[in-house]
Amino acid sequence: NLDKSHIGGSFHHPDPRSKEDDEAPLGFEPEDLPTLFDQPDLPVTRWGTIKAEFETGKTAMDGVYAVGDIVRGASLVVWAIRDGRDTADAILDDVGKAASIAAQ
Repeated sequence: NLDKSHIGGSFHHPDPRSKEDDEAPLGFEPEDLPTLFDQPDLPVTRWGTIKAEFETGKTAMDGVYAVGDIVRGASLVVWAIRDGRDTADAILDDVGKAASIAAQ
């Protein structure tokens, strides 16, 4: 059996939702986002992207959301648009819950 896994040279794009991709390299040195944004508690992945809930864009920091390339890495704009819409819905839900609690 000939191992053909190296033939074809496709680029592997890591999926932030998958634990299987923990070892996947991006091919460049990521910026130190916690230092860049002066937020040392900002959680990042081993690839240097921001850790956020995939469906809502929520990070571990209260009131901080992230979507698009800063979470996925370089990706298609249609994914960023969808992620932005999903995160906007999550933010509106959170704001609505906070306003409801404040009104009580």
